[in-house]
Amino acid sequence: MIVDNSERKNRLITYLFNYAFDNDIGYVFYKTNPRYPSLAWKWKREIAINMNWHNQDEVPFTIGHEIGHVMLGGPNTKQLCCIAYGTQIEEEKDADIYSLHLLYKYSCAQEDNFYDPLSWYSQ
Repeated sequence: MIVDNSERKNRLITYLFNYAFDNDIGYVFYKTNPRYPSLAWKWKREIAINMNWHNQDEVPFTIGHEIGHVMLGGPNTKQLCCIAYGTQIEEEKDADIYSLHLLYKYSCAQEDNFYDPLSWYSQ
């Protein structure tokens, strides 16, 4: 059975862009090469999101990730050095965690809560 979650995903994307707006983060969304990454300019408090990303399921997480870069501040390490394939710098991990927190907060507000699978056995 195929489930169409596009409306739910669009509501999540709207929430994330509203979150950016409420936190004085400007944003641009565009469609380009599906492999061209989204970007954040911390000093300008702006993000640019490629809405044509090759894995559409990743777009909401990416929006939260780029918001995280702006909200966390700090130096633009990613833009100042080359990153070897397969390495992870702290700045990227922190932005990932920020995105996860945003998505979790949204999910809880929608009552799409995550439950501990072991809690079922203790009932």
